[in-house]
Amino acid sequence: VGGLVLQPLQQLYLLVTITLLLNGWVVAFLAWAYYAPRYAERRFHTMVMRVPWGRRIRVMLVTSALSLFFVFGFARLLADRIFYAGDAAPLRVLAEATAALLLYDFAYYGLHRIMHIKKVMRFVHGEHHRARNPSALDSFFQHPVELFSGIALMYAAVWVVGPVHVYSFVVAFFVYSMLNIVVHSGV
Repeated sequence: VGGLVLQPLQQLYLLVTITLLLNGWVVAFLAWAYYAPRYAERRFHTMVMRVPWGRRIRVMLVTSALSLFFVFGFARLLADRIFYAGDAAPLRVLAEATAALLLYDFAYYGLHRIMHIKKVMRFVHGEHHRARNPSALDSFFQHPVELFSGIALMYAAVWVVGPVHVYSFVVAFFVYSMLNIVVHSGV
């Protein structure tokens, strides 16, 4: 950027921040589309939420803040163990990102099954299921333990595959975060 050389962790923070801003735009668009009359025929169902809007917004704001803390905190703590910098061939970036996502998705299936055990569901994952037919906003409606588990699992998958290039992580993080939004879009 105009002669400015960013260190790998700075690159990571910048690219993840851009990803999160793009996520915010996508959430805003999908939330608008969910309620917009022009997209009514594309809606799965009308939203049923057993939580008042005020509490819902508070939970989503706390979840968003914790998400930032966990994503950037794990990156800071683990950077020298799971990332490498330098030149990266596009095919290698794609292969590393794909491997991390495949491992994450496989492991997340197990984590999600655990979240559906009665006691875990009651105290952790049940928070997320209060939205009967979720919208994009509800991708942020999670218990902090579930949020931490999902992000920690993503970093664990990267660690197992890694070390990976910073760009590989950003590609994997982009896909991971976008999918979490889109699968909850309700449209």
